[in-house]
Amino acid sequence: MGRSDSSDDGPARAITLDRQAVASGAMQSVLVAAQGLMRLASEEEQAASLAAALAGWAPGRDAWLFAYGSLLWNPTIAFVERRRARLDGYRRRYSLWVPVGRGTPEVPGLMLGLEAGGACEGVAYRIAAERVRDELALVWKREMLTGSYLARWLPVQAPEGSLDALAFVVDVGHERYVSPDVDETVIVRHLAHAGGALGTCREYLERTVTELAAEGLRDEYVERLWAAVAAYRERDGGEG
Repeated sequence: MGRSDSSDDGPARAITLDRQAVASGAMQSVLVAAQGLMRLASEEEQAASLAAALAGWAPGRDAWLFAYGSLLWNPTIAFVERRRARLDGYRRRYSLWVPVGRGTPEVPGLMLGLEAGGACEGVAYRIAAERVRDELALVWKREMLTGSYLARWLPVQAPEGSLDALAFVVDVGHERYVSPDVDETVIVRHLAHAGGALGTCREYLERTVTELAAEGLRDEYVERLWAAVAAYRERDGGEG
């Protein structure tokens, strides 16, 4: 998908984001090496937020995790079931600037978050009871290192019925929060060209759109952005 050797997409990809990269700390090392660019949550803060989330889980029962961005197409966790799911009251939006990972300080990338309003179609993963603590600890190493999300147990609607799932909602008070007032042309430009050690924003967006389509789901927001990014790249000949 995204090109790892393209100068206009930032540095070449250095890490493949898989289970091993997260568990070994290789993914986290990318962020730790760039601590001056953004604040990282301490081990104590991460442990406290994980403990708070687990307090909402009944030990001995399976747990559900709601996915709406990269977890859709690259979960990196062990799960026993995957269901289409809809979260009402929250929408998918590019709401976080990232100066590393899929961006650089010169051309920051953008990441999706859940934000109040509307609804979000995605999938829910069922994690076996005996693996909940270990699998969520792995998710925390991936998603909660920068403290930009708030973990919430929220009701989601699946074809089989309603269920409570853990979801990551963007912290609108975070220093890297992207205001809704930012013009969409700015968003498109960064999505078209930002890239870093974990890949490009263009790849992230394309894979999200592709995975939603494979599930028979639609999201007008990301589809519109993907079309705009493609048009932008074609118009500029793929250059910066």
